[in-house]
Amino acid sequence: MEEQSSLTEMFNWRKNFGVNTVMKDFDFKELNEVQKYYPQGYHGIDKEGRPIYIERLGKLDFERLMQVTTLDRYVKYQVQDYEKTHRVRFPACSIVANRDVNRNLVILDVEGVRLKSFTRPVQNVLMQLRNINSDNYPETISQMLIINAGPGFKLLWSAIKCFLDPETESKIQVIGNKYQTKLLEMIHKSELPDFLGGSCNCKLEGGCLRSDKGPWKDISIA
Repeated sequence: MEEQSSLTEMFNWRKNFGVNTVMKDFDFKELNEVQKYYPQGYHGIDKEGRPIYIERLGKLDFERLMQVTTLDRYVKYQVQDYEKTHRVRFPACSIVANRDVNRNLVILDVEGVRLKSFTRPVQNVLMQLRNINSDNYPETISQMLIINAGPGFKLLWSAIKCFLDPETESKIQVIGNKYQTKLLEMIHKSELPDFLGGSCNCKLEGGCLRSDKGPWKDISIA
């Protein structure tokens, strides 16, 4: 009964949010401006063929972010991107890998993040996105690497991880600024942005986190 109730809630949420048409109906025209104040995006695949999602949380400027978009539009954009991952990115990666690919590798760059970085508005938007993700897009992370974790973040992490279930915590590895070796164990240098120690810069696309580089952009696949 509990599982059926969860499915009903998910279907109701999708209907009320307009998820089934969000890919074609929603135009997030302010994306380039948003990227200036919260750099994030998909870029390449790891050695197991999984999409790589990179987020530079330490560069979040929430006040300026809210000057170029609204909270509702930003959340809708994130849902649109979740849908793209399930409908486009995972299927394309599955074709290339010749097996089912249904999880991401996540790199979270927290350079500069401190306890005071998490103001109440920032907490609210992150919690809203977390709830949407966990309730409607569960089990999509294979592993999360939190890099550039300084003393300030490590103090924050000690408090956060108490609220995580053991399975989720087991997927997360917190690393300091000596992360390049670990990343290159999992990702070919050509698939890794230069700001993370790779050789890619996606100069023609305006930078790696604006390129959405991956097999899902190959017309013959997607």
